[in-house]
Amino acid sequence: MTSLRLGLRLAVTPAARLRTALLALAAMLGAAILLITFAAGQHQLVTATSYQTEMPRLVAVIVAVVGLPCAVLVATVARLSASLRDRRLANLRLIGLTANQTRLVGTGEAGGAALVGALLGWGVFWLVRPLLLGHAPAGPAWGEFFRPTLLDQALVVVGVPALAILASVAPARSSVDDALAVTRRADRRPPGWWRLLPLVAGVALCLEVVVSGPYDEEISDRQLVALFAGVGLTAVGMLLVLPVLVRLLTRATSGRALGPAQRIAVRRLEAQPAGVARIIAALLVGLFLATGARFVLVAFESTPQYETQARDVERGQRVTVLAGQTEAPETAARLAEVDSVRDVVDLPTLSVAGTGTQAIVATCGDLARLDAALTGCRDGEAMWLSADESDFLTEYAAAAVHGGQVTWSTSTDDESDTEVPVVRLPLDLPTMSSTGAYSSSDALSPLYASVIIPPTLVGDLPSSTEHTLLVVGGPGRDLGARLAAAGFAAQNGGYYEDYDFVATMRTVIWTVAGVVLGVGLLALTVSTIDRASQRRKEVVALQLVGLGRGVIRRAQGLETAVPVVIGSVLAVGLGALSGATYLSVDDASTIPWGQTIVLGLVAVAGGLGVALVSMIACAPRVRPEEIRAE
Repeated sequence: MTSLRLGLRLAVTPAARLRTALLALAAMLGAAILLITFAAGQHQLVTATSYQTEMPRLVAVIVAVVGLPCAVLVATVARLSASLRDRRLANLRLIGLTANQTRLVGTGEAGGAALVGALLGWGVFWLVRPLLLGHAPAGPAWGEFFRPTLLDQALVVVGVPALAILASVAPARSSVDDALAVTRRADRRPPGWWRLLPLVAGVALCLEVVVSGPYDEEISDRQLVALFAGVGLTAVGMLLVLPVLVRLLTRATSGRALGPAQRIAVRRLEAQPAGVARIIAALLVGLFLATGARFVLVAFESTPQYETQARDVERGQRVTVLAGQTEAPETAARLAEVDSVRDVVDLPTLSVAGTGTQAIVATCGDLARLDAALTGCRDGEAMWLSADESDFLTEYAAAAVHGGQVTWSTSTDDESDTEVPVVRLPLDLPTMSSTGAYSSSDALSPLYASVIIPPTLVGDLPSSTEHTLLVVGGPGRDLGARLAAAGFAAQNGGYYEDYDFVATMRTVIWTVAGVVLGVGLLALTVSTIDRASQRRKEVVALQLVGLGRGVIRRAQGLETAVPVVIGSVLAVGLGALSGATYLSVDDASTIPWGQTIVLGLVAVAGGLGVALVSMIACAPRVRPEEIRAE
């Protein structure tokens, strides 16, 4: 207890008050953000109606993505003024305190502030919770289920101080020899080349997954292990390799003719390459995860069910109503009178027996009413709407082929009726295309027809012909409900769970990315200001020997900006590599290079902004008492 009380007294000394306040603030922010994340995850677990088997894993990933930068923030702030505190603890070790007593002093100093901050963060969550209940991401407001469990609350309140204690006390020197080395300010060894190995292994595994593709349906267990191992090693290697890159840069530039500001920045980076990497670790982790998460979201956005539902919500709704040959004209006229209906297209439907392959009887003008992006249609000529359907029919419908032709018959739901042959067409039909965001077959969904047959080729249709009435409405999701209220049996519409799930994921990803990057920039700002304050005596000495404040500020800006730029480019590039590796198992996904570049530029701009702030605070005017102290 004596050692703990000593640590608490050291935490409130004038020299340590600012660091203690910053640690309490970091613990408060970390605890509040984690509790909000746990509460959102609990709400999703309780209320989710789709993807119920995947939801626990998704929530776990989101908690990990947010928790890791928060942990890095607390650990980084806990190591503020690390050299001064390590030297002080080493001095205590030299005057007779045991190793355990020294660690207890550090525990009291860091743990008290972190515990106060964690409790404040717990209180902040319950204070802001009423405000958050009306702002759920991409959906209705949070309900009463928006609350962390008791286990989650205990984990945060206990875990945040434990992390601060671990980060603060673990590096403390336990032997007298180590303590002497610290007090004498012995030089630390440069980062070893072994730091390159995890990154090289991770990149090699990612490339192996990409090169061994494409994949038809599922990847093998070996490739799945290679995928996750490659992504994990790449993330770890990114953090380990940055000090090596900084050291290589300083070695390459130290022998060149440099100005005073550049020379000071290079020497500082050369002296502490690992320290620079540590203070931007949270920012790098956030960039890596945000970039990779955006690639994962692309895989969900590329699914046909999402694309169809997104088109309904964003471009215009489509609902089908079935009708027989005789009642089709009257039904179409009644549908056109329903509120919000823009158009009704009457499309007789034919099929190939035993295949599930359908064709619509329509003109090029009818197709233009459905989607203006469909191109290549020629009136009077039957055409494939998708080349894949031609392959499907060739492989699976050989029994329906006679003399190189396929018989298209009336389509009916009445199994007692015999399908009536209508027209025979060759297999080698020309194929249409689409200039829009969807393929030619997806552009007609929910019809999913394979072939368009002009009316001139079929003549008078038999009475058993089934008509599909495609009802077109404005953007939204209420057309199916309107038709049902008017007495029509809509065949589709009203199901938007896939769209809502992906929309929620998109909002969550960008929200989490903003939180993570904000936490990373906060850790960088606090650490940079702390490093500048530790160098006050050095700055005074530099000014006394004739260096201007502008030179010192430029040196500080370069020292901060160079690692941030290198680290941001590295994190975004490796995050994109990991995301592209994940997308390599899905050929339909498009890599979002544009958004990736924008994310990298935003991170670089934020880091440069922190560098500018540190420049302003790093070179105060020299006061007489500082000159006497120096």
